[in-house]
Amino acid sequence: MQIIFGAESLLLPLTGVGNYSAALLRGLRGDQRISWVRCFAHHLWLADPLTQGALPEAAAFAGLRRLARAATRRIPGAASLLPRPRPPDYRTMLNESGASLYHEPNFILRPFDGPTVATIHDLSVLRHPEFHPADRVDYMTRHLAETVARASRLITVSDAMRAEMMAMLNLPPERISVIHNGVGPEYRPMSAAELAPVLSPYKLCAGRYLLVVSTIEPRKNLGRLLDAYEALPATLQQRFPLVVAGAPGWRNEKLLERLASLSRNGKVRRLGYVPAELLPALYAGARGFVFPSLYEGFGLPVIEAAASGVPVLSSRGTAMAEVLGNEGLLADPDDAAALRDGMQRLIEDDELAAAARAAAASFAERFSWTACIEQTISLYQELV
Repeated sequence: MQIIFGAESLLLPLTGVGNYSAALLRGLRGDQRISWVRCFAHHLWLADPLTQGALPEAAAFAGLRRLARAATRRIPGAASLLPRPRPPDYRTMLNESGASLYHEPNFILRPFDGPTVATIHDLSVLRHPEFHPADRVDYMTRHLAETVARASRLITVSDAMRAEMMAMLNLPPERISVIHNGVGPEYRPMSAAELAPVLSPYKLCAGRYLLVVSTIEPRKNLGRLLDAYEALPATLQQRFPLVVAGAPGWRNEKLLERLASLSRNGKVRRLGYVPAELLPALYAGARGFVFPSLYEGFGLPVIEAAASGVPVLSSRGTAMAEVLGNEGLLADPDDAAALRDGMQRLIEDDELAAAARAAAASFAERFSWTACIEQTISLYQELV
């Protein structure tokens, strides 16, 4: 099989969709059933999107687009003054590639006359448009229906998302394949000697901090998490700072100000974007992991933490409850008191910590990128 692969989500910094795309692309390239994989981003063919620095032109193009969008958000009426570029002829570009199938891992399919697969990670733009920039809502609203109509098959990442797609997009179940995200072998319990080289530069001690890994954006519910954390006894806050790792997102000005204020008194350590190679140790060194997101299609950080042997507190009534099963703590994400109680248990319950470490291997086995890649290639074979 010859595969076209959409690579826009691989433009750094990587987040959940980018990590999914990277793991899948590595697997496709290493499989004998795939003759070749050809990647594109922003109407440009890419030689190797997995190599850092290999995307200068596409990354520059994406950067200019982000700057333009940021400017139009701040200046009323600016969007109407910008010239509308002529859309690229994706159909000709993709059809002339000689591919047997096109997979778009980042929601929106471009036109292609052969079999197509799109991965729909969540429907947050439809369910919660208030969580997103207006231009993203407009783009997704205009193009998601086209993708759903065009796709030979849709992939989603949890049973909860499959049910939501059936209800909201009026889709029959046979058009949607559930293929779980995976977690790499680098996410595992680690010894103190392995943790020290990563934690020391951040001035962190193994087992002495709570961790959240999240883009700073509204649906991650970080404001309520901070309310809950500040309600913990002062002695626990002093002994177990809340470490916040993740790139800045959008609609977060007040939250960033609050994080800066809490950082000055030492209660919160904001690390910003943490490179992928450092994340496994950051997870494994935490006393507990907190992820109170209001909405996720899967919740990859929850599985990464669980596979690292760290007890997890996440949101009841979400896809994270599905993937955690009985191995994590769940709380109402709208209830700061419940989140506070959950965090206090993460800190004080030694049996919970021991059980999480014992369950790490089972999480890594249940959610593997190997299984994700195998199921995805089997789907390609069915369609081709």
